[in-house]
Amino acid sequence: MNEADSIRRFVREALPLLSSYFYSEQVSLEPTDIQVGGENGDEYQAFANLIRMRHALGCGLKFKPILEAIKRGYSQSSEIVRSESKGAIFGRLDIPLYLNRRGTNLSWPRTFPVLIAQATASTPENQLVVGTLRQMVRHLNAAGNFEASAERTYCLNLLRWGREQLHSEPWDSVVPARTAARLRREAEHRLRKRQTGNEPAYGQFLEWYRQWSFDAALSSPDESEQLVDLLLAFPPGDFFGDRVFEIWCLHQVIESFRRCGALIADGPRPLSERADHSICTLTYEGYQFEIWFQKALSPAAARWKYIDSQRSLGGIPDITVLGNDGRRLLIDAKRREVRTQTRSEETYKMLGYLENFRSLFETTPFWGALCFLSNSELFREVSAEGSHRIVLVGAHTDDPRICAFGGRMDTLVSEWLSQRPFHDALEGFAVPDQLM
Repeated sequence: MNEADSIRRFVREALPLLSSYFYSEQVSLEPTDIQVGGENGDEYQAFANLIRMRHALGCGLKFKPILEAIKRGYSQSSEIVRSESKGAIFGRLDIPLYLNRRGTNLSWPRTFPVLIAQATASTPENQLVVGTLRQMVRHLNAAGNFEASAERTYCLNLLRWGREQLHSEPWDSVVPARTAARLRREAEHRLRKRQTGNEPAYGQFLEWYRQWSFDAALSSPDESEQLVDLLLAFPPGDFFGDRVFEIWCLHQVIESFRRCGALIADGPRPLSERADHSICTLTYEGYQFEIWFQKALSPAAARWKYIDSQRSLGGIPDITVLGNDGRRLLIDAKRREVRTQTRSEETYKMLGYLENFRSLFETTPFWGALCFLSNSELFREVSAEGSHRIVLVGAHTDDPRICAFGGRMDTLVSEWLSQRPFHDALEGFAVPDQLM
């Protein structure tokens, strides 16, 4: 398997969700409250920091020469400021303030309140530059938490440069006063009107800003490919690749439900909101369900507990589909290539959800899916009495044209959606002892 090609494919196809880490920065990134000791508590906080740092690094290296070109001819505007003029009036007399002071101004020579025009660099385009620099510094600041590497060294150097820029002219006197979206519109308007005085440099900046504020829903395929290049400018490790594959599977599940006729009622929300909200809410022929990402199963439903602390043994499926009638579809993504049609280790882990959280499946059958990398068209089903099902499905490592993952996931979600009402399907239901 060519690992670089594999990760590149999954990054490209998962961009609609991955990019939400960039354009939703105003949302606080918090790990899901998993309520389990020592089980992946901070993985997605770390991943959020890592991917945003990679994005900032790739964009920042392109931003440096653009900013230097802007500084050689940065735009300015005039603003009216209040001042004092002694002896003679220099500027325009501030008549309301002068009349208010009349009779109390007894100094000599006399002091007159005046209004004068003063050049300032606080134009919309410069405010957008400063706001972007501040964002970049925040993203790069996470570099100190990662192990020593060429990537980390570049990040720290770029972080130092960004801080120096924010404390140098003219940026130290520029304060963003409006939202980035509004500043961008105003800057684009001024550029079209040729009001910046440095159209080539500011034009490059606004073109670059499209990559910085990337939104897959508003971008072209070429822009998406450019962003992939930025994110993979440095070789990714297993941690990065594993998290990307999980998000890719999440994207595939959402798309499968849509292809099967489900409609998105709310979302998809940014991944940074996963701790408190489902990624999206969907409806299908009046039936409503939610898709959660990295959401812990309810600890109150757990049968097994740690003896010393009485804390519940938890479980965190990568993806949980939860219907308004209580039915669930649990999905785990494992970025490992398999060449056989069985995976006992991961299958027994999936069965562990059923054993530990048996109360969640007393009135609904247990449905699960395990997603792997496979070039041998992996698709295998394990079933038991009571309509319990676990499906193993493989995704081609690097070629989407021959990958059957989407079609097989469509089959699974279609059958999950078409289950009979549970009061009919599970009449006389009992969990078989051999699964417990």
